[in-house]
Amino acid sequence: MRLLARALAACAALALLFLGVGFWNATRPPEVVKLRLPLEGLPAGREIRVLHITDTHYGYPDMRTRRLNRIVSQANALKPDLIVLTGDYMGGKLFDKPRSWLEEALPPLAALEAPLGVYAVLGNHDEPKWTPVVMARQTAPKLLVNAHVDIGPLVVVGLNSATHGADPGKALEGISPKRPILLLIHEGDFLTYAARPPNPVLALAGHTHGGQVILPLIGSLGDLHGGKPLCLRGFCTVNGWPLFVSSGVGTTLLPIRYGVPPEIVEISLYSTGRNSGTER
Repeated sequence: MRLLARALAACAALALLFLGVGFWNATRPPEVVKLRLPLEGLPAGREIRVLHITDTHYGYPDMRTRRLNRIVSQANALKPDLIVLTGDYMGGKLFDKPRSWLEEALPPLAALEAPLGVYAVLGNHDEPKWTPVVMARQTAPKLLVNAHVDIGPLVVVGLNSATHGADPGKALEGISPKRPILLLIHEGDFLTYAARPPNPVLALAGHTHGGQVILPLIGSLGDLHGGKPLCLRGFCTVNGWPLFVSSGVGTTLLPIRYGVPPEIVEISLYSTGRNSGTER
């Protein structure tokens, strides 16, 4: 019995250590991932710095107002030209008591600032009826639900979450074939079912958390739960769409991360004809 008790105590200690280190990993300041990508059709010599934030997942215990405010301040300090958010502003926690309300999850995002605007789309965890209502009370971000907005050098297209009814045809309707497009979608895998337009385009997504917990010899625990996404993290091509997937800043289910730090992504888009390169 003593041996069993010691074994159980050791297992409990290891579990607490695992959770503690994972929580520390999850709540570190986000890394800034920087890359430069060409986008045909941009004004010659013009470079546009786009900051991509995704999966804030407001809620206890890892993403409360104080931490979200720090992330917003970090984003603003980078002074991007454009800020985009790709969904999941709340929910998804295994233990979510007291419950996070939209009235707490969204107001910190109103402080985001960029000369070309701050735009957002819905994620699968976002309540599709009330999130637009609450977000409309704020000056930022502007929510795009199967819609687009021409911001001058490019067109920002926002698809609804695949869970709530993404409609690429409606979102892209009326855009000139020559206009460069920055497309926002929470679930990048949805592009498998969407025909790419003739326009120069780059798509940004979140949803995967980059796997969130990646362990040696096991891989991503998220893959074991829901199947491996076509693009887990980073730059890839899905059905002809150039796509960048960010691991985001928040967590789902358990508030832990291993092997995948929280991140915000700074993408410098430049007109074709210049040298390309990435920094990661």
